[in-house]
Amino acid sequence: MLITIGAALLGLILFWGRVSPALFWCGEIALTAAGVLMSRCAHSHGGMLAMDVCANRSRFLYWNAGGKLLFVLMMLFFSIGADSVAVGLTIFVIMAVLALAGGVRLHEYLSSLSLPLGFLLLGSLTVAFQLLEAPAGNFHLPVFGMYLTVTEQNRWDAVLVLCKAMGAVGCLLFLSLSTPMGELIAVFRKIKVPAVVVELMYLIYRYIFILLDAAFAMQQAAESRLGYRTMKTGFRTYGRIAANLLAVSFKRASENFDAMESRCYDGEIRFLTRKKPVTMAQIGCYLGCAGLAAGIFLLERMGGF
Repeated sequence: MLITIGAALLGLILFWGRVSPALFWCGEIALTAAGVLMSRCAHSHGGMLAMDVCANRSRFLYWNAGGKLLFVLMMLFFSIGADSVAVGLTIFVIMAVLALAGGVRLHEYLSSLSLPLGFLLLGSLTVAFQLLEAPAGNFHLPVFGMYLTVTEQNRWDAVLVLCKAMGAVGCLLFLSLSTPMGELIAVFRKIKVPAVVVELMYLIYRYIFILLDAAFAMQQAAESRLGYRTMKTGFRTYGRIAANLLAVSFKRASENFDAMESRCYDGEIRFLTRKKPVTMAQIGCYLGCAGLAAGIFLLERMGGF
């Protein structure tokens, strides 16, 4: 739903007053249809656990995790620091192609992308609007004696923020879909991240999805008992689920701690990892991708497009 609304509003901002009415409505319909398609691939309650499954079957699983992390961070900072629409989109496409080449199915990638994309669309829209005392730009809407306006600079800023953020999200998605959490933990330990920070990060990551699974089970049980038949019963059901979830969270935490202690937990979480050397093929892939993004950046700065 967020994606559909965001796509429709983005089309309104991009095309209003800049193209003919026919092209405007064609653009609106196309963006809204794309939003509906993404919504159908929406992120499910088990989406992050599915990301772990994708990471463990990825063709990049046997690549050095530290090298992947360094490459992703380099591309992420380049996407943000280049301050370029073309570079942001190029990095997003590169990372999407790498993720799909690693064995991630298209619908799985769209499912993982749908939630952050919805927030990115709505977040970039807030950059596009400006509240002024007088009408300005091609789009202005009177609101309580003021005018909600969209100027050319606002439009450009919104598109720039969206593209930079999409490049960064593409980087993080590639890392998530190609590197299991255990390997990332091992990398963080090698670079001397404090153990308490690493373990808290891992436990929070896992327990969020344990609670989501419990909440989803409660929601299904409520739906089977017509708990969402009307708006009033829906609000009551949500309240009861929230109250029960607190008790369930304590129970699940106790059960999981007992399970950890039965496996000789002594205050430190350890993962078995295999040595994965950095090969010339990996370095070539990283340098090729970085070189492509850098080439787009230089072409743009030189006025190539």
